[in-house]
Amino acid sequence: MRGMVISPMTEAKVVERMNERSEEMATKVNNLILYGIYKVLGAGARGLGNSIGEELLHAMMEEYGLNFEGSNDPQELLNRFTEVMINTFGFAEKGEIEVNGNKVTLKLDNPMDLYALQLLEKKGMKPVLYPMANAVAVAIKKFSGKNVLIKEIRVHEKHVEVDMLILG
Repeated sequence: MRGMVISPMTEAKVVERMNERSEEMATKVNNLILYGIYKVLGAGARGLGNSIGEELLHAMMEEYGLNFEGSNDPQELLNRFTEVMINTFGFAEKGEIEVNGNKVTLKLDNPMDLYALQLLEKKGMKPVLYPMANAVAVAIKKFSGKNVLIKEIRVHEKHVEVDMLILG
């Protein structure tokens, strides 16, 4: 029995395929990288949170125009963060950050990293690191001087919720 003969792609077809490389595939690769970090470091991945949050916040401010000047209201500052995260950065379809006293809740619909978080849970691993929440924590620290504890990351079928506590 002969196998099917597959002709090599022409250079034009290769270029076309490269141009068609979907954001979805890049997102999936990034999700697998995040999953791999969790798999190797386990709960120790929590230690990466502050550094990742700092870099993400820096990128959002420098490259995507996030600006916190002109307000000391935590909710307004976090609304600006959400605006850039969703509309400029394209991290999720919808998102909100609620501040209630010293409690902060980040809610995201279909975030880019949902696949990695769901994969973790399927493998029996509880997420301890969430880059956007870490960036929120760094932003709060930067503008209020108060530390933030990420208490719980809840992963659902189509959304993620992260509870945080402002300390001090």
